[in-house]
Amino acid sequence: MPSRQSKNNASARAGAGRDVDLLPIEASGRRSRLRRGGPRTPLPLLPLIAVGAGIGIAYVSQTAHATQSTYRAANLTAQQQHLNTEYVQLSDELARLQSSERIVAAAQHLGMRPASSWAYIASHPVQVLPSVPPQLTAMSGDALQQLVAALSGAAGPEGNSTR
Repeated sequence: MPSRQSKNNASARAGAGRDVDLLPIEASGRRSRLRRGGPRTPLPLLPLIAVGAGIGIAYVSQTAHATQSTYRAANLTAQQQHLNTEYVQLSDELARLQSSERIVAAAQHLGMRPASSWAYIASHPVQVLPSVPPQLTAMSGDALQQLVAALSGAAGPEGNSTR
């Protein structure tokens, strides 16, 4: 005699077969596969990530350039102050060296003495070249011959001609 429990199991098995028929079956016949691994970056976000990275790199580049320019400007300012100080020192030294008292003292140290009276020498100009250009021959009408004659006269009596 079958027990009560075995009757329940048999009826459960018969009902289970009918319940399976009620479950939906996939059309492709493949079972769905669950993804394993970490999170995946969605493809639509990649351009946004690239733009963000580009902006970050540009910002760092501009900041570095501004820092370098500021450093260079500070160095140039310090150099300009140093050059201005040196200019003032050299100007003072030049003024001291050009002073007439220093020149007179140095001349007396070398054995020179001041003149007792001033003397002026009147000079008259000496004519080095003749004021009237030499007369070119009127018979020679060719400009080239006149040029050669003028150059040979300027070269001296020997000239540079080959005979």
